[in-house]
Amino acid sequence: MKAEQVMTKHVSKAVALVACIVLAGTLAMTVAAQHSSPSQAGWTPAEVLPLTCAQAWEQSGRGYGGMLAIVKTLARVSLANRGLTFPNTREAGLEAGRGIAEDCKADPNGLLFAIVDKHVRRVAEATNGGT
Repeated sequence: MKAEQVMTKHVSKAVALVACIVLAGTLAMTVAAQHSSPSQAGWTPAEVLPLTCAQAWEQSGRGYGGMLAIVKTLARVSLANRGLTFPNTREAGLEAGRGIAEDCKADPNGLLFAIVDKHVRRVAEATNGGT
């Protein structure tokens, strides 16, 4: 199998994982997640900020829990830097998760933080009155 085919296979699995996160609704970055420290999730911002979607999937151990921890760590960074609060609703989590999944699928080599920041900001600003 060519390296490109292997990478495509890995990216497809990463996209499937993100889609599972969306479908499960566990991507909802709740108030509790906003107040927990990154070390509680097992990742520091410095460790995950430079990762692409595909790299994050690999670093997560190619598992749901690890990937969710990475996304939550990045979401907390985004929310803190922008002074936003993420809505504590399943719908908000699903909305952000769908966007993250679509963008990672479209660009697996895209910087995951940029993608998470984009969608967390979009959902949070809509709830916080467009601040």
